Amino acid sequence: MKRMMIGTVLILGGMLNAANADTWVFRDTLRPNGHDRSMAAKRADGRRCGASPGGRSFDEAKAPNMRECMWSRGWALDHIIPDPPSAHARVRNSDDDSPPPPIDNSSNDDWVRRQQDQDNLQQMLNTQQMINNQQMLNDQQFQQNQQQMINNINNQ
Repeated sequence: MKRMMIGTVLILGGMLNAANADTWVFRDTLRPNGHDRSMAAKRADGRRCGASPGGRSFDEAKAPNMRECMWSRGWALDHIIPDPPSAHARVRNSDDDSPPPPIDNSSNDDWVRRQQDQDNLQQMLNTQQMINNQQMLNDQQFQQNQQQMINNINNQ
């Protein structure tokens, strides 16, 4: 039982330490054919530069090399989203009247950017479809009017 408790404490402690990491957001500087490369390509380059096998995290000791390595593969560090302070850091002293430090909750990540691009593309496609439908109705109305004129001429 003691071994299980110690193992649980070690695992939880490791999880707490691992959970405290800023998010580095890299942007594609090569943009082949004007389009960002895939997230899979970004993660593969991240792994080549020392990130974990999932390509989502890296050791702080590798940070300077990580930035240079990613740059050599066409990825520039766009911005860093700091993790929110831990619960212990958020507990305020009752004598402290200063406002709490601001937390950067911006999620200007590649996923958000791609989702916005996809939404914009869908909106453009919907608009074009609406224009095409209206043009088709106009053409049909014009043809009906022409046919009516021909019928009127023939009936005179």
